Amino acid sequence: MARYMRPPNTSLFVRNISDESRPEDLRREFGRYGPVVDVYIPLDFYTRQPRGFAYIQYPFPMKGCQ
Repeated sequence: MARYMRPPNTSLFVRNISDESRPEDLRREFGRYGPVVDVYIPLDFYTRQPRGFAYIQYPFPMKGCQ
């Protein structure tokens, strides 16, 4: 029986970010740990304001983060 192996997660979830945080700010800060592919800051559907968290996407799994 073949066992399904999930691909490694390359996205980092970051909470409690400031409403003034911009993707380029987070890219600069988290770029210290490796090349950043994408930064996504979800917005509230109605207010269009940041929801207070973000996802930082790296091209490969980070060592020690599992």
